[in-house]
Amino acid sequence: MITCHKQHLFARCAERGYKVSDVMPCVVSKRGDEWTIDEKHPAYPKPRPAKAAKPEVYGPPKPPPPRGAGTAMKGMLKRIGITSSPTCKCNARAREMDLKGLQWCRDNVELISTWLNEEATKRKLPYVELAGKTLIRLAIARAAKWPEALP
Repeated sequence: MITCHKQHLFARCAERGYKVSDVMPCVVSKRGDEWTIDEKHPAYPKPRPAKAAKPEVYGPPKPPPPRGAGTAMKGMLKRIGITSSPTCKCNARAREMDLKGLQWCRDNVELISTWLNEEATKRKLPYVELAGKTLIRLAIARAAKWPEALP
């Protein structure tokens, strides 16, 4: 048996996730705000076992997406102040380049150059095809040095 202020029982209920009305049978007597409580009574608010944290994702963690020519080109463009915007296709196209690999990029320099020209036109920036293709080839060469780049 314990004797305490009724607020202590209320606090214990809140701490352990019980309703006060559910634990009242363990109260043996009340004298104003001083209550006598039977802590061995089945209604006493006992600590509940901690719930095990459920993993949000099952299975092994997903590997990070590969870095490749798209990532390299984004980094090079960022250095000169050209970054992706919420309305452009830059991130999706860079990811496509990374996922399809370096050989695909080498085989599709023309297509990637048209992507750059398209985005430059939207942004009202000048586009020089020779400079664009040189940038693409340089990005491929830089990405080829990364061990995680797909061939």
